[in-house]
Amino acid sequence: MLPHIQNSLAGRDRMDPAYKNIFEVYFTLPEALRADFGQDEALITEHVLSIEGLGALDAAPEAAEQKFMGTDRSYLKSKVDKTSADLSVKFSINLRKGVDNYIYKLFKAWSKLNYDIKTGEKSLKKDYTADWLRLKVGNRAGDVYRDVTFKDVFISGPIEGASDSYSYDSDEIMEITVKFRTDWWDDEDL
Repeated sequence: MLPHIQNSLAGRDRMDPAYKNIFEVYFTLPEALRADFGQDEALITEHVLSIEGLGALDAAPEAAEQKFMGTDRSYLKSKVDKTSADLSVKFSINLRKGVDNYIYKLFKAWSKLNYDIKTGEKSLKKDYTADWLRLKVGNRAGDVYRDVTFKDVFISGPIEGASDSYSYDSDEIMEITVKFRTDWWDDEDL
């Protein structure tokens, strides 16, 4: 056997790599939407294509610097610049029974709880906030090795991609991107 294979502990111990495409995202909805969209709550998971903005989970203070007689002295700042997370989730869009754009309608209704552009109506945080959004990351066998539960999640910003543009030259399947804000989370490495 070649020495570079024998010297690889990861290879000899049959370790598996961690893949970026083995994950699931679960949602809860704000109470105000449960009557109309509660049946779709679990179905949202099937439409998730990607989740971004997870760098906030590893936030740490940046370096600070002082000068003394032309030399640098470096320290860590006393706080992190941001303690919230801005998540971006991309969804595929399917039409139920040929005409029901249920995923887009659900997120549009959720967004209107924040601010309804047609009427100017607004609601309180308790009304437009979901209890949690959960990310589970696993291995090829389906064993979860990371479990993150984002608490008090709400939509921040416009829904992107739903009706930004249409083109006769395109044959792309429609996708939307929804941005969420959360101020705190539980992050477990199992």
